[in-house]
Parts: sequence; C-alpha cells; structure tokens
Amino acid sequence: MAGKYTVVRAGLDNPRQINILGRGQILVAETGRGARNPEGCDGRRCTGRTGQVTVLNGRTGRAVPVMHNLLSVAGPDGSFAGGASGAAARRPRGGFVAIVNGGPPGSQWGKLLGRGAKGNNYVIADISRFEQNNDPDGEGVESNPYSVLALKGQILVADAAGDSILSVKRGKVRLWALLPEYGPRVDAVPTVLSKGADGDIYVGELHSEQRGKAKVHRFDRDGNLLRSWGGFTSVTGVDRAEDGTLYVSELFGGNCGFDQIPSCFPGRVVKVAPDGDRRYLPVPFPSGIAVRGQRAVVAAFSTSPGTGFGGNPAWSGAIWRLRF
Repeated sequence: MAGKYTVVRAGLDNPRQINILGRGQILVAETGRGARNPEGCDGRRCTGRTGQVTVLNGRTGRAVPVMHNLLSVAGPDGSFAGGASGAAARRPRGGFVAIVNGGPPGSQWGKLLGRGAKGNNYVIADISRFEQNNDPDGEGVESNPYSVLALKGQILVADAAGDSILSVKRGKVRLWALLPEYGPRVDAVPTVLSKGADGDIYVGELHSEQRGKAKVHRFDRDGNLLRSWGGFTSVTGVDRAEDGTLYVSELFGGNCGFDQIPSCFPGRVVKVAPDGDRRYLPVPFPSGIAVRGQRAVVAAFSTSPGTGFGGNPAWSGAIWRLRF
C-alpha cells in the first residue's frame, strides 16, 4: 500500500459520503463520534450532536465545517458512528444538505436537513415518515436514509433499510426507484448515490453484507434502470469517470477479516475499466469515493473517530487521494 495514496486530511470523525466541489474542494459528511462527554453515554451507546458537514481544501487539507450539531450515535470510543452519513451541495442556489440516520427518534432522526441563512439546521423533508406511511418494498417498515444527491430541481435520498431511492421536490417526497428483490433475508440495502461524469445516477448496494453479491446500478435521471455491475462486496462508495472507468468502495472487501486487525484491515477500492478489467487497492474501511479526471479521493477508516481506531491517530477517519 505504500506510495499508493496521499493523505489529504486525517483526524475526521467517521467520514462517509464525499463529493468534489469546484476549486478543488471536497465535501465530507462526518457522522461524528457520539457524545461529547460521558454524560451522553448509556451503556454501549453514546448519543450527542457531534456530527457535521465539512468542506476541505483538496490541496492544503484545511477544514471548514459548514453544518454543525448533527445527531451522532457511536460506541464509547467514538467508532462505528451513525448520524450524518450523507451530504451534498445544492446548485444553483447554493447551500448544503445532510441526511441523518442511526439515532433515537427525534428532531433530526430520519430527516433531510438543510443549512439556513444563519447557519441553523432546518428540516427539508421527513424521509423515515415516508417509509412509515408507504412501505414501498412491502416488507414492513424499516428506514435508514444513508446517502443524498442534489440534482437540479430535486434531491435524491437512498433509504438503505427501505431498499428505495426517494425524490424530494419542494419538501414533497415520492418514490424514484425501488431496488431489486433478492429473496428472503437478502436485501439490496442501497448505501450510496452519485452522479457520474456521464450525467447518469449510480447506486451501490451493501447487499446484506454478502461477499461478492453486491451490485452497482446505473439509472437515468427519471429512475429507469439502464445497467448493473455485479461481483462486489458491501459497496459504500461509487463514482464514474469521464472515460467510463467505475470506482467502487467495498467496506468489507478484500482478503482481510476483523480477526486480522491491526495487521490487516478489511476494505478495498475496485477500479473497473470500460472493458471490464478490474484492479484493486487496499483501503481500510472505505466509504465515499469521488473522481475528477484520473484523480480519485476516498474516505478511509470511515468507521473511526478523529482520535483513531483503537486510539491510534494513524488510524483516524481520513480522506485519501489514491494512485492506482
């Protein structure tokens, strides 16, 4: 792995979805580290408002938070947090949005949030309520909105537990696409949304964490399925470059298991050429990935707090620039 990546920024709290903005900036959704102090902990769960959305300077690594005080739930060490797992920048009006999951029901849980003119957070739409009222996949009410994509005139949200992609227009939520059914106890679990360089929409599956079974789907802007790629493991990031190359993050991909930590961490990024050839790069617990030209950036150690996995700062949540 040596020489295959450059650290853009380390010390991030459970970084998940990322997007490349203009002028080399990188938008990062940080799910936080749970509680700020022990008073926010209840047994093995710590709840607080430590999540945020951050803009990084891709050259210097300078970080500027643009949304604050987002719900976060994590273990006592701040790892494997749930919260603001998705974020996007809206255009042409500007502003930022985040989707919040993984916490107790309340003012932010299951909701699409926006940043107000004074820096406050406000509710754009209640995603989990749509699942409660409609249950699009007909398998019982389950909601875990995980990824968000801002398009002209609408915002798309991937509800991982609901196996659905939802569209939000002027605060109204509707079904945009329903993910395929794979049989009893096996769900698609869409965890990532992105717009490729071709303008189409890409959706990645966790696929109940089954090895080699997850897919990446390509949709048009109206939610019609165009194509699928298979053979992935627990997809948590996807983007497509101008030359048609597909980049896919596999959270638990590769040959390393949890019992091999810290000598070997699960996770890798897959580079799929237009002719189908695949190349692999080990990346510990990767999540969001974004590509511009031939440059790819990825959220590494996406399940680690800013203090690092196991308290080791070298294993903190980070953004890496990859070299295949």
